[in-house]
Amino acid sequence: MLQLLLLLWFWGPLGALTLGVPAETSQAEDVVDLEFSTERPLQLVSPSFLSITIDASLATDPRFLTFLGSPRLRALARGLSPAYLRFGGTKTDFLIFDPKKEPTFEERSYWQSQVDHDVCRSEPVSADVVRKLQIEWPFQELLLLKEQYQKKFKNSTYSRSSVDMLHSFAKCSGLDLIFGLNALLRTPDLRWNSSNAQLLLNYCSSKGYNISWELGNEPNSFWKKAHVFIDGLQLGEDFVELRKLLQKSAFKNAKLYGPDIGQPRGKTVKLLRSFLKAGGAVIDSLTWHHYYLNGRIATKEDFLSSDVLDTFIPSVRKILKVTKELRPGKKVWLGETSSAYGGGAPLLSNTFAAGFMWLDKLGLSAQMGIEVVMRQVFFGAGNYHLVDETFEPLPDYWLSLLFKKLVGPKVLMARAKGPEGSKLRVYLHCTNIYHPKYQEGDLTLYVLNLHNVTKHLKLPSQFFHKPVDKYLLRPLGPDGLLSKSVQLNGQTLKMVDDQTLPALTEKPLRPGSSLGMPAFSYGFFVIRNAKIAACL
Repeated sequence: MLQLLLLLWFWGPLGALTLGVPAETSQAEDVVDLEFSTERPLQLVSPSFLSITIDASLATDPRFLTFLGSPRLRALARGLSPAYLRFGGTKTDFLIFDPKKEPTFEERSYWQSQVDHDVCRSEPVSADVVRKLQIEWPFQELLLLKEQYQKKFKNSTYSRSSVDMLHSFAKCSGLDLIFGLNALLRTPDLRWNSSNAQLLLNYCSSKGYNISWELGNEPNSFWKKAHVFIDGLQLGEDFVELRKLLQKSAFKNAKLYGPDIGQPRGKTVKLLRSFLKAGGAVIDSLTWHHYYLNGRIATKEDFLSSDVLDTFIPSVRKILKVTKELRPGKKVWLGETSSAYGGGAPLLSNTFAAGFMWLDKLGLSAQMGIEVVMRQVFFGAGNYHLVDETFEPLPDYWLSLLFKKLVGPKVLMARAKGPEGSKLRVYLHCTNIYHPKYQEGDLTLYVLNLHNVTKHLKLPSQFFHKPVDKYLLRPLGPDGLLSKSVQLNGQTLKMVDDQTLPALTEKPLRPGSSLGMPAFSYGFFVIRNAKIAACL
């Protein structure tokens, strides 16, 4: 009898989970009816809704910006276009532009390779230089993480070449560059000292660069980082000063975003309120940051918890409420976000398990009216990057690529009927009309299954006989949910070569099929020929 119970446990849902194998079942309670509301769009997000960041820490030693000359990195970034590329983060407020600084050997070797001044068609930086930097990168990464943990930040200078490298990476990857300016350069009476920003604006104007701007990063934590306290009123006045500088330069039509505050708790909300009163008129969109967890103590269970995912909702509501109250109509962006702060959670933020947080955050943000979500970080230090130090795309990169290809900016409403809502999370958009296979009126449903059993989703009756394409992502290999490789419909996703992304091949389902979502999986379903008027 004991042996039989052990066998049942081993092959039952818990045993299957232990082995990393989903427990299949077709019991009635595992069939879930879906309800759609498609009469009119709930929200309209930006075509650049899913955007990315490069952390300013990459410029601490400007040699490492040379990585951005890699044709492989550029091909991966191009896959996520259209998108914004934010150059920002804590180090923003410790970087000083020095127009007289000589470029590093690595930067010179990159620029010497340029042909006919066409930075996008030129030969890349030499493989030897990239290899040398890749060997040195882990030591640089340790220094950056140590600085972050100890909260002892030193000023660094960057050259014209550093700016050129960033701009060419954005331009050649089809991204719109947003550059964060140092807000901790202050006069004795604590007003912003704009002289260094003026030098940078002059240089970028002389090159004809198209750039948007931010000022500072998480001003609510300036005291922790630099023992400088700036209140919201002063910060608002600083933004007004920056807007005046832009209007007197070639950047008079440039966009300005801010204030890039941290999560909306107590004093941070107070700072935001006074900032919006003093400077809210001069920003094009309000930016704020969100992380679910502390990367040093986060667990696998946290990453798979619907309760943790739900903590995002009250933060969004708080930001939207304050913005609507003080600056009605102002767009709200997530200017920096990922799973866990402090560089991410080791062995979690760069695995398949991180995709639940990322996809759910995209779904909730779109549904609640956040216009743009910027993922920290495309490439750089820590564990929450989309592309690793060897330029290999990680699971969240492939998830982001699929999202870009399949999900359009018109947001609709979907829900799972019954008590399934928290662990079976469903989101609905009009399909991306630029996808060559799909047409206006099609629907894209994306789903996260946090149950330890397969769930079978039934479409609403009017879509029951429509053809559906399935794009299911599963982890690859013995590490299960902690794998750094993924399969799409059973095919391993990897680059074809340094310049070529793989085809993202659908699995057509028979009309009338239920949509099977294995335990702990996520994916997309495109409902073809749906002919939804709100999507036309």
